Amino acid sequence: MQQGAVIWIEGLIGAGKSTLTEKLAGLLECRALHEPVEVDYLDKFYKDPPKYAFEFQLRQLARRQDIHELADAEAKCACQYKGAILDRGLPGDRVFAKLHCHFGNISPEQWGTYELLFNNAMSKIKTPALLAFLDVEPDVAMERIKNRNRGAESGMTIDYLKMLRKGYLDLLTEIESREHRWCEKIQVMRIPWNLDHQGAAPLALSIKDKLRM
Repeated sequence: MQQGAVIWIEGLIGAGKSTLTEKLAGLLECRALHEPVEVDYLDKFYKDPPKYAFEFQLRQLARRQDIHELADAEAKCACQYKGAILDRGLPGDRVFAKLHCHFGNISPEQWGTYELLFNNAMSKIKTPALLAFLDVEPDVAMERIKNRNRGAESGMTIDYLKMLRKGYLDLLTEIESREHRWCEKIQVMRIPWNLDHQGAAPLALSIKDKLRM
């Protein structure tokens, strides 16, 4: 993997992104950068999505952009680390925002504002070398969500996870078909991740090979 790589880890809620991000960061000598989660605000959002969805997605977009800029700086410097691994990227957040449009929690006018800000943010960040998608079946993700027992996620449904997975698969198709200007150089890895306790080392080797380390 060339110095200065930026890698995004994407996947369903409960896929295991955070754990894998930490493990890969150690194996690839990269800095791990995790999702910007405001726990108190997240609780409010889960309790009343119609009221908080738009504001929540804007807050996530702004905070995620800050993390992307930190990843870009890390990759450009490549002093202590060889790059950065992000626990979800900006396009992953957009998948959630699109779902809220479908549910009516975000109006068409609000979606237009979100898209304007999203595209502006994407124009300012470094294109990642790789997007690694942890492909987990919704029922497996649901079981993991139940096992970790986070209060805010107690209302999660299997139907929501199925729709979320479809949104992610649509995103991967958009990237692989180069539908957007920002995805011109992104390589995609679709990684089956249904089994618990899968080793990160083989995946790290695959990433090194794909990025020609």
